[in-house]
Amino acid sequence: MKRPSAGKVISWIVFIGAMLYFLLPLIATLEFSLRARPSGGAYINTFKDARFFSSLGYSFVIGLITIVVSTLIIVPTAYWVRLRVPRLRPVVEFVTLMPFVIPPIILVFGLIRSFSGGPLPLAASKTGSDVLLVAAYTILSFPYMYRAVDSGLRTIDVRSLTEAGQS
Repeated sequence: MKRPSAGKVISWIVFIGAMLYFLLPLIATLEFSLRARPSGGAYINTFKDARFFSSLGYSFVIGLITIVVSTLIIVPTAYWVRLRVPRLRPVVEFVTLMPFVIPPIILVFGLIRSFSGGPLPLAASKTGSDVLLVAAYTILSFPYMYRAVDSGLRTIDVRSLTEAGQS
């Protein structure tokens, strides 16, 4: 029987360590949440509360709106940059990476401070707050959305497909 190499043993140790690192807190949290009497009482109370489903529905709608808005902004921008102005690609990549540079809490306080008064007081109403929430989520999704769309456009010949579509 052949002995496994040292690299294979080390990679298994790292894999098991990483799995424990990520799964142990989740398992402990689940176990702690099931301690409530009766067993699973916390979950039963959560699903009995009508506000839970309204909050879940609200989150779902805000998430869908954010996906639509992000798609409507990023897809045409990535297409335009790839086809017409490839020299601006580093600038667009820098702008889409800004949410990694600016902490989200700074973004939130900036949006609230900018839009709580002045000519456009969005934070003063529920609808305005929803608009700010979608805007913040959209901005935070830029790095992920742009990378996915840009890599997809890179795999196809955009110029040939555009010319074929025009003819």
